[in-house]
Formats: sequence, structure tokens, C-alpha cells
Amino acid sequence: MSELQRSLRGLHEELQRADRLEPGDRVLLETLLGDIRRLLGTPPPAPGAEQLPSVREHGDALEGAAVRLEAGHPGVAGAIRAVLDALGKAGI
Repeated sequence: MSELQRSLRGLHEELQRADRLEPGDRVLLETLLGDIRRLLGTPPPAPGAEQLPSVREHGDALEGAAVRLEAGHPGVAGAIRAVLDALGKAGI
């Protein structure tokens, strides 16, 4: 299993443990997690096909979420940063 896959799994596990996470933050993170998995597991879309947000756009949203959640949910914030670090190391 790659570092990125481990990081994504870790974020998913932290989200499952975070019982008092704001509903909006939970939805955002679960959506981003699913989109990143889809982006990494599928070939580039054909011209004219529906475009998913880029990994870079997700990175910006993830960093914002990590900053917001640092005080109240340090485990989730750390897991987000691990995903961002793994994406960077993978050149994504």
C-alpha cells in the first residue's frame, strides 16, 4: 500500500472517530476524500466529459479544513496534513 493510500485510509479512520465534527466539515472532507480517490483511480476524462475538481483545488480546501480543525480536532487535522504531504511526495 502506498503512502498516499495509507494517508487517505488514516483520514477516513479519523473522520469515523470524530464524533463532534461540524456536519459541514464532515461532508466537505468526505466529499474531498471520495473525489481524490476517484481522481487517482481513473484515467483523464475525455474532452467534453464532466470534469471533477483538480487535486490542487482539493489541496487548497483540505489545507483550509486542517487550519479550521486544528484546535478542536487535532487528529483529523493531522490526517489531512498527512494526505497533503503524501500528495506532494507523489508529485500531485
